[in-house]
Amino acid sequence: MPLELQDEVLHNGVRVITEYNAAAKSTSLGLWVNTGSRDEGESLWGCSHFLEHLLFKGTETRSVKEISSLIENRGGYLNAFTDRDMTAYHARILSRDQDTATELLFDMLENSLLRAPDIGMERQVILEEIKQAHDDPATLIHDLYAENIWRGSKAAHPILGTSETISKMPLEDIRDYYEENYAGNMIVVAAGAVNRENLVSSIENLSKKGRGKHAKDRCKPEYFSGRKYIPRDTGQVQLSISTEGRPYASNDYAAQSIISSYLGLGASSRLFQEVREKRGLVYNIYTYNQSLSDVGAFSVFAGTSKKYLGEVVEIILRELEEMKQGLDPETLETVKHKTIGLFVLGSESNRQRMHHLGVSTLRFGRPRTIEEVVSGLDSVSDDDIQRVAEMMFDREKIAFTALGVFEAEAGNIESLIQ
Repeated sequence: MPLELQDEVLHNGVRVITEYNAAAKSTSLGLWVNTGSRDEGESLWGCSHFLEHLLFKGTETRSVKEISSLIENRGGYLNAFTDRDMTAYHARILSRDQDTATELLFDMLENSLLRAPDIGMERQVILEEIKQAHDDPATLIHDLYAENIWRGSKAAHPILGTSETISKMPLEDIRDYYEENYAGNMIVVAAGAVNRENLVSSIENLSKKGRGKHAKDRCKPEYFSGRKYIPRDTGQVQLSISTEGRPYASNDYAAQSIISSYLGLGASSRLFQEVREKRGLVYNIYTYNQSLSDVGAFSVFAGTSKKYLGEVVEIILRELEEMKQGLDPETLETVKHKTIGLFVLGSESNRQRMHHLGVSTLRFGRPRTIEEVVSGLDSVSDDDIQRVAEMMFDREKIAFTALGVFEAEAGNIESLIQ
């Protein structure tokens, strides 16, 4: 039985997207706010993520414990995440608990107290989170590569913010950011055993801030193909070799996904086989697409010993160059099958469907069905692969970020990158 997708803007201005699955026993529900770290001024770096934490700290009618226990005591799951262009608060519950989850999420987003004591306590929690991220080189490299390729733009700084900005962020500025960025910026997404009639009725009764959509004034970040060497005494060098990718809404996004899947998705991928299995130079190597609505990045990430760094870089650059020649028909069909299979299998989770519908709506302008995504991937031709690879893997566009490399050691790498 096909999934039933509905997309409607209610009279109070809230956009509601539901995907009903008659076979499901649970519902995944998300309130998605069209704001993230790229909407923050320099003194507010980390404010979107700070707010994500704070909205769990209590409302006019619920304590922090009551917020967490209301869903957990029903066997459900409640969480949130912040990205560069969105913040999402989501729950997965039994279908009979849909109204409870809806009321809780709206209570959190619209009635949170944002009290000074809670802000002080959560400020310290986030400072510890930042320290933890800085102590994990494999995590930190993701912030460093973004700082490198999008330098000087609002998309460049860490989503968590910095210790300095979080330490100094005033209560009044956090409240102002909340008022400015949350009102009118929300969409509701639900997938699974959704009772749409009840959901719509609940939203119409609960939402106070659906009207007056706030237009986002976002500047497209300029891409830089620079070098960033961060000296640190680490057991491994963490490296990112990046290039300008396609935006989420681009017609070439599907081809980029196939390229990424072939090069660095899983143990069967080309880079994993060449760098780890054949030569034993790394424990892990993978590719990563970061595609926002207006800009994209494609990156290869790996961790290796200093003595192997040059060889690893050389192999990666060679494989990127060879990608311009395309893929033979059998290999292309295999990679497409793999990519489609991973997407479809993941889509059997209504939580994953809720996530995909939310992301595609905010970055693409509308929810994308499973069939639409599969058709886009399946239609990718070898000509598409060659054309997109030629654009992305121009050597002049390659950016290099390395954590654990001192300036005196950078010369050998530069000779390979040129």
